[in-house]
Amino acid sequence: MNRNYNSKKNNSKNTSPTITALYCRLSLEDGKDNESMSISNQKLLLKDYAEKNGMFNCEFYVDDGFTGRNFNRPAFQRMISDIEAGRINCVITKDLSRLGRNYIESGSYMEVFFPKHNVRYIAVTDNYDSLNKQEMDIAPFKNILNDMYSRDISKKVLAGRMTRSRQGKFCGGQPPLGLMRDPDDNGHLIIDPETAPVIRRIFDLALDGFGNMKICKVLMEERIPITRMQAGTDCDVNYYAWSGSRISTILRNPFYKGAHVVCKTHQKGIRSNTYNIIPREQREVIEDCHEAIIPKAEWEKVQQLIDRRPPIMKGNNCPYYNIFHGIVYCATCGKSMQVRYEKVGRTDKDRRTGKEREPIDKAYYICQTYNRLGKNACTSHKIEARDLYNLVLSDIQEVAAMALKDKEAFYGRLSRRMEKQYLADTDSLKREYERLAQRNQEIDDTFISLYADKAKGILTEKRFLKLTDAMEKEQESNQNRMQEIAVLISEEEHSEGDVQIFMGEIRRYAAITELDETVLNRLINRILIGEPEKVGRVKTQEVRIVYNFVGEL
Repeated sequence: MNRNYNSKKNNSKNTSPTITALYCRLSLEDGKDNESMSISNQKLLLKDYAEKNGMFNCEFYVDDGFTGRNFNRPAFQRMISDIEAGRINCVITKDLSRLGRNYIESGSYMEVFFPKHNVRYIAVTDNYDSLNKQEMDIAPFKNILNDMYSRDISKKVLAGRMTRSRQGKFCGGQPPLGLMRDPDDNGHLIIDPETAPVIRRIFDLALDGFGNMKICKVLMEERIPITRMQAGTDCDVNYYAWSGSRISTILRNPFYKGAHVVCKTHQKGIRSNTYNIIPREQREVIEDCHEAIIPKAEWEKVQQLIDRRPPIMKGNNCPYYNIFHGIVYCATCGKSMQVRYEKVGRTDKDRRTGKEREPIDKAYYICQTYNRLGKNACTSHKIEARDLYNLVLSDIQEVAAMALKDKEAFYGRLSRRMEKQYLADTDSLKREYERLAQRNQEIDDTFISLYADKAKGILTEKRFLKLTDAMEKEQESNQNRMQEIAVLISEEEHSEGDVQIFMGEIRRYAAITELDETVLNRLINRILIGEPEKVGRVKTQEVRIVYNFVGEL
């Protein structure tokens, strides 16, 4: 018959016999090859100790693969429930660290919870027994050491992951849709032939000017699943439920251009399960880590399209669909133009004829700055939507006709103009780069001079820090601009290829008769609207169309 010799006092009060809990825990941070820490070895050690000390009514509580930094472990929580129910009178672990590595919570269980419920606690290899007052005095220090060990291990694991991530290795869980792990290298991503076309389709729609919700609608109509599906799997409607946030995440993901994001979040603390999201512009991105689904130029173009898309304006219920969104700008202040709609007919002629005008004939564009701040900030730059539509359509038709009529001559003229513009721009950029580099050298010389004055006592510490802080900020700003200039010069060198791309695009629309978002976003970078001027009885307004790849024509 099983007997429990551990606590006769408790047995006299309970109608059912209490048990001895043998608690085992092993986490990944303890190491896979650590045989002395293995669950099987812990079980053998605890069972042997219990039997040698006359504790035969035992039950194992095992948490395999759970960290000791917190106590949200299934077996541990089950053991706590049994203690509160009065089923357990003694808890035994291999050592103090098996109970937990968080010294604050471990101490709370050992010094408050266990004594409150008349539970004896034993850590075998640490020679700790709660019945021994001397051992209880030294236990808090051992818990602190265990906590420090856990922190050190966590830091090393994180440092290892960050090192691999900065080498371009994928250390996350499920790879992004369209990519998969390389069977020969778990940290390297390759293109998933099954789902990569979905990503390609999403970016093509974005390049055509489609917004997130419009892309969702297309994907759902084409019954494209939101995740990779096994062959022969029957999908319910939820597998086609694309959302705007999912599309936005895909379009913003640098992985699709072949880059690797080192880290998107960081943990607030070792014991904390909360994370701070790193802003997108502050994330560390490593380029050219794997094969790209989307060419870099196209990926960057999509980012520009997203960034220039204006926010949804409230209080402007306009039935006219604005196909020029994110393209039309004020030539004076540079802000985007907002579309407005006149709900009431503007002329008596419309009422006499009884014809209802189309929405585009009631819409117009107005400068955002003027609309918000008034005429002291900028002027209206008002232009009718129909006039803008006709002007842009006519210009595209004219350029396309020239490209078709005499391809070689048109190509040559564009190339010469681009080369001339390139030389002018590059010369200006190089002069700016040299000026900034010279200024940074002057700042370095001034630093040395100020430090010498500080060492001689001519300049106080407070004054020295104030002066150097301002100069450091200027030097950092100059360095950032120099990096931007280097990128601009590099981009200018590809002007010949840009002309070829534009020629291919414009010839596709030679027979165009109407405008839509796809045409506008494929061909035009931006449209600048000037302020209307009246000379005599004639009203004129300058409209500058800046085409993709080649600029103004």
